[in-house]
Amino acid sequence: MSFLNGILLAGGLAFLIPLIIHLLNKRKVVTVRWGAMHLLHEVIRQRKRKMKVEQLLLLITRIAIPIVLALCLARPVLTALRSLGLGSSSLIVMLDDSFSMRAPAAQTTLPSGTVMQQARQDMQTMITDLPDGSSAQVVLSGGTPRKLLDQATTDRTLIPKQLSEVPSMSGPLSANDAFQAATSALKDSPNATREVVIVSDFQEADWKAIADGAALPALETISKQEPKPQITFYRVGSDLAENISIASADISALVAAESQPIGLRVRIKNHGKRPWQDIPVHLEADGARLRTARVSLAPEGEAVLSFTHAFDKVGDHSLSVRLEGDSFADDNAFHSIVQVRNQLNVLLIDGSPGKEPLSGATDFLEIALTPHTVAANTLKDLIRTKKIDLRKIRNEDLRQQEVIIMADVERLQGNTQNEIGKFVKEGGGLLVFAGPDCDLDWYNREFYRKGEGLYPAAIKGQARADSDSLPARILMQRFTHPSALYFNDARAGRLQDAEFRHWLELTPQGDQTQRIFNLDRNVPLMIEKKYGRGRVIAAATTANPAWSNLPLQPFFVPLMQRLTTYLATEGSAPAWQLVGSGFRLPLEKSELGSEFTLRDPTGQTQTLKAAKEGDAVFVQSPSITQPGIFQLQKVGTEKTTLFAFNIDGAESDLKALPAADIQKIAQRYDAAFADTLPAYQALDRTRRHGSELWQPLLILLLGLLFAEVFLQQHIAKG
Repeated sequence: MSFLNGILLAGGLAFLIPLIIHLLNKRKVVTVRWGAMHLLHEVIRQRKRKMKVEQLLLLITRIAIPIVLALCLARPVLTALRSLGLGSSSLIVMLDDSFSMRAPAAQTTLPSGTVMQQARQDMQTMITDLPDGSSAQVVLSGGTPRKLLDQATTDRTLIPKQLSEVPSMSGPLSANDAFQAATSALKDSPNATREVVIVSDFQEADWKAIADGAALPALETISKQEPKPQITFYRVGSDLAENISIASADISALVAAESQPIGLRVRIKNHGKRPWQDIPVHLEADGARLRTARVSLAPEGEAVLSFTHAFDKVGDHSLSVRLEGDSFADDNAFHSIVQVRNQLNVLLIDGSPGKEPLSGATDFLEIALTPHTVAANTLKDLIRTKKIDLRKIRNEDLRQQEVIIMADVERLQGNTQNEIGKFVKEGGGLLVFAGPDCDLDWYNREFYRKGEGLYPAAIKGQARADSDSLPARILMQRFTHPSALYFNDARAGRLQDAEFRHWLELTPQGDQTQRIFNLDRNVPLMIEKKYGRGRVIAAATTANPAWSNLPLQPFFVPLMQRLTTYLATEGSAPAWQLVGSGFRLPLEKSELGSEFTLRDPTGQTQTLKAAKEGDAVFVQSPSITQPGIFQLQKVGTEKTTLFAFNIDGAESDLKALPAADIQKIAQRYDAAFADTLPAYQALDRTRRHGSELWQPLLILLLGLLFAEVFLQQHIAKG
């Protein structure tokens, strides 16, 4: 037993008042002898005994009333059920630092406070309330979960200081990954009593599947540990119900030629219940506003706008789109980088040259990569191709090339294979259409080499769709590969219109490869593998109509151009990246030790130094914590590389999971739920100190008052 307000126990001394009054009122008995008294002696004796008992009960009741009242005010708690480690404890706070936590808080003592600011304030109170000697650790749970500190600390001022340097700009919260990080932090907890508190806005996009029954294996692991940690879901809510955002902005080309028009398709989404009218949407190039369009949005609707622009100067350029209208402006812009170049050199290795037009293995590729040149019009093609017969290839042909495309190549000779391997390892790109004449044994033995070679996958064999069955088609899904993002909108081309009668059964192994497209037969159509500083893409079909009608589709031109420019720019900055990540730019070996200046969108600068890892030389940034255009310039030169960073669009839907659903998750894992700081503190007191007993004591006090009145009246009636 312990007391939360122990000093008030002194009030229990008030029991002396009824005791003293009782003693003072106790009269002395005078004995008077009377002849007939002996006849009443037995009756008086029984009556006297009864009165003594009643008076004693009344005295005990009156003494108990102030004692119970003092106990009630002192708030006793039952400590017999307290878990091991009554004193210090270890607190692990899983703090959601995703972008949605920047929304205005629903209940805050801070002027214009955000959910994150309120969460930090509440978390500081939680840490301050810990018993002396307790430790605390924070797991930042947005995006890729990571510990705030290398190890738990007992310094209660250290965590707020470290958190002040961490903005809420990470990606969506992955609950299971976050609980895995918390499990690691629990292993380092120095105290037997351990607590895990999940502090989040509980965005519906992150938690809805879990509320509907999806498993959380990492949380199950935590809940089964001995001694079992106390787990609490703590929600900090937002009062922002309406939000519009730029969900995506897809550019038509990753690399462009001078004066070549570039298309930008912008998707704007309304995440709220109210309609928006006449919203201004601005197109900006290199920081200058070019033109403005206007759009209206239905409740929870979206709209698509298209812009075009051409740059007339070689180099890196920024292309941004920005909207106005709502109070949550952080997701109202989207930035991309466009590389403008004189030309991009591609070598086509034809393993089956044709004598007639469009009969060779690379003829359709040549048209797709240089459509303006083939059509003899005035527009300039970015890509310049050089086509060569496999039997006539020389090492000199590989020089000055940025991408090599092999079509229907049976096998490579040893020297040519080594030169192509060296070309890719140093940063070049390779696209392989193995075709019907490929030597499967050589591809698997020499080109794939159990995952150690250039080729991304083993080839199980050739497959086909029977003449009486439907052809295979590209599986329509949300594409994530940079070269395929443009085709998430059907207006870029209906990929499912391509029909495949034959294909190679590619069987990738391990996690070194990435599927770009899949066929609806649950087999990959295109697979990518990183090799040295470059990349290799293997296609399961042909580049001509021998196996499919893919080369006859209108989207074949942008598809081949995007695959080629993607491979050619592997050593360059990507079109854009997500806030919370960083960049790593490959450099020449001679640049080791060079210094670079990184300028952020606000004009602040920091110095980066080229480093080496193995044979690779590179310059690497820390995690980027704000969206916008960043400029990297080598000290002493004018060469500037641009980087674009954007917020994850999944974070723009600020709808929160209902409290009932959060409680359902908590109950499933024997955890607690609180959505205010007082509620958490009451819960924490109960768990830390034991069960409070003032409620039953108050009932007992009322019972004693009733008993005192009853006894008083009963005695008075005599």
